[in-house]
Amino acid sequence: MRGSHVIGLVVRIIIAAGIIGLIVWKFDTLRNIDIPALVAAKENVWIAILSIWGVYLLKAVTFVVPASVVYIAVGMAFRPVIAILVNSAGILLEVCATYLLGILLGGPYVTHKLEQVRWGEKILALQKRGKLSAIFLLRLIPVFPIDITGLLLGAVRMRFLPYLGLSLAGILPRVILFTLLGDRIYDLIPRQLLTLIAAVLVALALVVWVVRYALKSKKKERNFGKSAYTPLCESDRSVIYDTALGQEADGAAALALLGVLTEQYGNRLLCIGNSTSDPYANGAIRAIAEYARLGAPQLAWYTGESLLEDGSVYNQKLTKKYCKYENSAVGAEDAEDVYLKQLRRVQEDGVTFIVTGPLNIIRRLLEADEALFNKKVHSIVLQAGAYPKGKEFHAQCDPESLAYVLAHFKKRIVCVGSEVGKNVQTGYLDPPADAETNPVFDAYRLSTGRKQPPFMQQAWALTAVQYAFEGDGDYYQLSKPVNIHVEADGEVRTEKNKYAKQHYLIRTADTADLAAHLNALLAQCGKPVAAPQADEAQTEAPAAPAIAAEAAQPAQAPSIDG
Repeated sequence: MRGSHVIGLVVRIIIAAGIIGLIVWKFDTLRNIDIPALVAAKENVWIAILSIWGVYLLKAVTFVVPASVVYIAVGMAFRPVIAILVNSAGILLEVCATYLLGILLGGPYVTHKLEQVRWGEKILALQKRGKLSAIFLLRLIPVFPIDITGLLLGAVRMRFLPYLGLSLAGILPRVILFTLLGDRIYDLIPRQLLTLIAAVLVALALVVWVVRYALKSKKKERNFGKSAYTPLCESDRSVIYDTALGQEADGAAALALLGVLTEQYGNRLLCIGNSTSDPYANGAIRAIAEYARLGAPQLAWYTGESLLEDGSVYNQKLTKKYCKYENSAVGAEDAEDVYLKQLRRVQEDGVTFIVTGPLNIIRRLLEADEALFNKKVHSIVLQAGAYPKGKEFHAQCDPESLAYVLAHFKKRIVCVGSEVGKNVQTGYLDPPADAETNPVFDAYRLSTGRKQPPFMQQAWALTAVQYAFEGDGDYYQLSKPVNIHVEADGEVRTEKNKYAKQHYLIRTADTADLAAHLNALLAQCGKPVAAPQADEAQTEAPAAPAIAAEAAQPAQAPSIDG
């Protein structure tokens, strides 16, 4: 165990042992403590009242002082009217202190804790919808602890005046009731029994506190140095790939890279989605998928409002050259229907989404069945935004969908910012041997607009696909956990939050080294890829999947410049 954890554990053991030792040492004194007598022993009534208010503040920050005991003790020490006023002022101090403590601790910490309890998300939802009547009930019903609820409402930044008014209105009725009970409560439950129960509960709580810290430290030590994202090459998760082809060649190359890596690591590709409104993108996807040895995967198409409909540089030309029957090539099923069917078939946490386009389809999935999506999807690796802040094309295309996905997907999200693939040049320095039948080469040539090589572009989408499969490796590391915020104009900014499950990818390798790795992978596209061999005797490469019947014969391929 690392030094910081050892020190933390030792400090907690000392504190817990000290408190438990004090309880054991002074048990007889605590058992016979008489709060009203202590109040009566003060020199004047104002010192006694200040002492009681001090108890309220202590209660607000420790959460261990039983509320009813304080109310009753004050009722025993003062006349009813004075006791009610003293307790009311104490409650005012307490709810203000817990609200301030919630703000000081910060929203991320408390929100994380709130999401872990059964009724936590309901409080968050009530706060977001401004349901003041429901929050009043939280204060009125004794089931919800006063201090914990105040801490949470302060942390999520509920407006102070409504918080204060609703708190007093909900808490004071039972405060008055317990205050008026006064001595009568001890006719039912002896004071010594209450003290014994409180001492035992405090001791148990301290032991649990120390044990939980020790277990948490052990878990942290075990996971120290590990990436928060487990790559596809280390798992049997399936893949759904969502792309937007048509402008830059990196989208076409990323799809080709998908074919290389799925074959190399054995992950199953469930389907490919076209998140644009361009029907010819479907044909381009089919052409590249067949060339990349993906066979004829199920193709899903965004059928909503127009998005990236115009401006295609190569989609139509690739479709006409490589798809024998243009109409059948551009046809595809509704993306939402296809994705939902696939998710229903897989096991829990069985899918990683790789997204190199806008988040419009993913948003529709979450809107259709958020519970299913969060249950079946393990992680999302997406090309969006910039780190620690900035703009990027896909985020600007549909900022609302990106913001929605970030808010509603509860598991691991890795964003690949525009800076990761910037200046990482991929493509073709010279025409490949299969230049006349290589749709990826055609995409680079058309996208660059050059007549002669080199045909090179930056590797934005390729880095997202490669990272999803191979993880950190020698090229990347993840940022610390952050909350990702999306502005209306598509600008992205990040806020540190150690409890978040959102990260940005940080490139650690030199651009030339990463480019060399990506180009080496890209060069394998269209060729048999040898998977990692467990047995040296197995040297034969796996057979290529069947090519769809509608793919054009290479010898008959027309010129793409026509």
